[in-house]
Amino acid sequence: MAVEEQAPTPGADREAGRPVRGARGAWPIARGLLIGRPESGALFGAAVMFVIFAFVAPSRDLFLTKNNLAGIASIAAELGIVAMAVTLLMIAGHFDLSVGSILGLSSLLVPYLIVNYEFPSWLALLVAVGVAATLGLVNGVLVVGTRIPSFIVTLGTLLIWRGVVNGVSGGGVVSVPRGDPLFDLFAYRFQSGPLQGYQVSLLWYIGVAVVLSFVLLRTRFGNWTFAAGGNERAARSMGVPVDRVWLVLFVLTALAACLTGLIQVGRFSVVEATRGQLYELQAIAAAVIGGARLNGGYGSVVGAALGALMIAMIRQGLVLSGIESYWLNVAIGALIIGAVIVNQVLGRSRPQI
Repeated sequence: MAVEEQAPTPGADREAGRPVRGARGAWPIARGLLIGRPESGALFGAAVMFVIFAFVAPSRDLFLTKNNLAGIASIAAELGIVAMAVTLLMIAGHFDLSVGSILGLSSLLVPYLIVNYEFPSWLALLVAVGVAATLGLVNGVLVVGTRIPSFIVTLGTLLIWRGVVNGVSGGGVVSVPRGDPLFDLFAYRFQSGPLQGYQVSLLWYIGVAVVLSFVLLRTRFGNWTFAAGGNERAARSMGVPVDRVWLVLFVLTALAACLTGLIQVGRFSVVEATRGQLYELQAIAAAVIGGARLNGGYGSVVGAALGALMIAMIRQGLVLSGIESYWLNVAIGALIIGAVIVNQVLGRSRPQI
């Protein structure tokens, strides 16, 4: 006589000590979410940093004050603008180590031309933008024309442009003329409304993130960027203008550094010869934390913005906790190594574009 099978009783597996199917599938689902979105790790990390500094660390009483949040927004905006452009270049398979020097030169030129040569502020600003674009184009032409790795080319130009900054400034500082309304375009501090206490750089930060995300994810140029970094030979065979993409992105990265330099000109009363020093490493760190691959073909503009936000929170949180500022470099270095390890582990099942 056939024995009639009975449907398993709900919860029987749990009562018998056997793992439940849903539990077995939890990690694959979580891993799939991490793999599917490059910015997921940066979002998770930023949330963890926020919780630590806002509710656990000694900084918890001061971290959520409006002044501190405005300070975090300013730091994240200035670093994030550069990091998002650097991310696009990394997705295309290249680095730009000269962005810190370009930032310093751009921010120096504006007050230098106004004070020493009586340039109108708008003309000094245009000169700074033009010089930055030219320096970015020089980087791109050297990389495309010589096929020397961009790491080497931009390491050289980093030193060259920094030497120019020191030469122009005499190794000292240049005073910024105050009261020019043009500077409000880059460093205005809101005096009322929901953004009271915040600087206009926050809007630049959001605007750059929206525009570059749209370009990367919704335009042909964005597809070309992924293709150029994912497989250059295949991209060329499919008609992608790889050299042109690289040139445009080197110029874009330089212009982003210039924009941050102009924001800092409006925010500070002097420009020193060391302005922007090591900024390139923090920008690359934000890009890597945001999910960008070091070998190109993968990354996220939003991830870079979140990476910059995480670095800003760490910087402010350490200061408020009474920890010496040099520990910031320790934290950023650890984050870079951790992000690369995570990217490598999760990247095994990511498709190569």
